[in-house]
Amino acid sequence: MQQVEEKNTHDHSKKMQTIQNKKITWVDIINPNRAMIGDLAQKYPFHPLHLEDCISKGQFPKIEESLEDRYLFILIRFPLHSADEEKILIKQLSFFLGKEYLVTVHDEKTDAISNIFNECKEDPKQKEVYMDNSSSHLLYTIIDQLTKDLNPLLQTILQEVDEAEDIVFDDKVSAVHKIGKLRQEIISLRRVIGPLRTLLTDLEKRIKGFSPNNLSVYFDNIIHRVEKAWETLEEAREIVEIYKDADFTFSTEKTNRILAILTIIFTFTIPATVIGTFYGMNLLLPGGIEAGNWIFWGKYTTLIVILIVTIIPALVMQLYFRKRGWI
Repeated sequence: MQQVEEKNTHDHSKKMQTIQNKKITWVDIINPNRAMIGDLAQKYPFHPLHLEDCISKGQFPKIEESLEDRYLFILIRFPLHSADEEKILIKQLSFFLGKEYLVTVHDEKTDAISNIFNECKEDPKQKEVYMDNSSSHLLYTIIDQLTKDLNPLLQTILQEVDEAEDIVFDDKVSAVHKIGKLRQEIISLRRVIGPLRTLLTDLEKRIKGFSPNNLSVYFDNIIHRVEKAWETLEEAREIVEIYKDADFTFSTEKTNRILAILTIIFTFTIPATVIGTFYGMNLLLPGGIEAGNWIFWGKYTTLIVILIVTIIPALVMQLYFRKRGWI
C-alpha cells in the first residue's frame, strides 16, 4: 500500500511541476485529474467552475476575469496534426494568469508548452528570457509558439490541395475520398481558428491590467498571424469547393458517356431482338422450320439472311447517329 502511494505521489509530482523565477511562478499541469485540481485549489483562489472547466472536455473557448481574485481564466482550443492517426486533433488548453503567476493545464500531446517549460527548467538563461519580464510575457511566449505551430498544419493543407488538383483532373482516379478528407480538415481548423481570432483580440485588451509592460505590439503580431491562417483556410476552402464541383461534373460526364455507349449498343441490337422475337413464336414464317429452310445459299441460308437483315438496320442507325453528331 505504501509503495502504491509513493508511486502515485511520484506520478502526481511528475505531471504537476513548478518553476520559480524571482517573483514569477509557473505551474504546469499535464493530464489533469481531480486530485491535482484539488491541490491547485488549495494554493490559488480559483473559482470552482474554472477548475471544473480544466478537466471537462469539449468546452467552448472563453476568457473570463475574476475581479475579486485578480486573475484571468483563458480556455482555448488548438489543432494538432496526428501523424499516427493521419488526422487533425483538437486539444484543449487552460491558463490561469495572475500578476505573479501563470498556471497552464493541458494534455501530454501539447509539445509547445512542454518544450518551453523544459527549456526554462534546463537552461537558466532561457528561463530569464521567458520569465524575467512578467507572467503576461510568459503567456505571450506560449501563445506565440502555439500559433507558429499552425504553419506546418497550413502547409500540409495547401500541399493536399495541390495533390487534390492532380487527382480531380485524372479520369482514372476517384477524388471523392481526397476531397472529403480535405473538407473535414479545413472545417476542423476553421472551428478552432475562428473563435481564436475573437479571443486573442479580447485577451489583448484584458491583459493590460496584468502586465507592467505594454504587450499590444506582441499580441498584434500573433493576431496578424492568426488572421493570415484564417485567410489561408478561406482560400483553401474555396479551392476545394471548386474541386468538389469539378469532380462532380467530371463524374457525371463520365457516367453519361458510359450510359450513352450502353444505350447505343442496346439500340444496335434492337433489329436482332425483334427478328429473334418473331422467329421464337410458334408461327409459320419464311425460312422457319415448319415452312422449310431456305437453301439457295446453302444450308445456312436462313442464318445468313437473318444476319443481313439485322446488320443492315444497325449500320443505317450508325450512319444516322453520326450524321446527327450523337456518336
